[in-house]
Amino acid sequence: MAALIAFASVGALLIQPTVASAQSSMIDNILNSALPSSNTNDNNQPSQASSSSSSAVPLSTSLSCGQVIKQSVKLTANLDCKTDGIIVGADGITIDLNGFTLSGPGEKSSKVGIMFADNDGVTVQGPGTIKSFQAGALFSGGEDNKISRATFTENEIAVFETGSKNVVIEDNMMFGNSIGVAAHSSSGSKLTTNLFKSNDLAGVTLVNSASNELSMNTIQGSVNGIFLDGQSSKNNVNSNMVLQNRGVDLNNGNGLPTNINENVFTDNNCNTSVPVGLCLGR
Repeated sequence: MAALIAFASVGALLIQPTVASAQSSMIDNILNSALPSSNTNDNNQPSQASSSSSSAVPLSTSLSCGQVIKQSVKLTANLDCKTDGIIVGADGITIDLNGFTLSGPGEKSSKVGIMFADNDGVTVQGPGTIKSFQAGALFSGGEDNKISRATFTENEIAVFETGSKNVVIEDNMMFGNSIGVAAHSSSGSKLTTNLFKSNDLAGVTLVNSASNELSMNTIQGSVNGIFLDGQSSKNNVNSNMVLQNRGVDLNNGNGLPTNINENVFTDNNCNTSVPVGLCLGR
């Protein structure tokens, strides 16, 4: 079996989504936890208020980088940003990428493509591409948000959750990032029918996260396909295709027995797992 990657548990971390240094520190800690063990520029633009309902049909409009969005919108052009991309400023709105690309200043920047700061009931929908940010989408707190049919590439972390609940991540494509989806202290998320390919360190990694569901995803070309640390419990990993990863396809706490953290692995098509026995027919 290929050498395992030791993911150290990340301690209790606080994030202030409008403070780049705190955000960057948390993401750095998540990335550092994925390293192999020796044993194996501008200010935000003013927000645009609207008298219409936040849940109205998305308004086709030209947006600015760093703009705070308080109503449903539909992109009408690509955005090439040196700042954060879009900042969600209201509950219950929809951001329609409408086939366009939201680009950032690079994965080593401290910038975020779409930032959710304790927002509830927000939907981001594709088709569309989010690329070259430290985090393509950042959920910091909040409940019942959704992102679907988007493409994430060349980000450090494509989708990063911290302290969030009931996020739905479905029908997205994530390739060429360091990590596809990373969750810290988050619960109730549903990751379904996403394609993860060639995300260097991991397709999905959960740290101190509980009661999440990963189902019917395809994950290839990472060091760890799916990694759950020892403090992540009662997660359900089922019916995923996790193949051709360089280290291990399914990793429960670097070999922690599943009865310890009560994670459930069923009907996953994979070749390697720690502990052994998590792959269908193996």
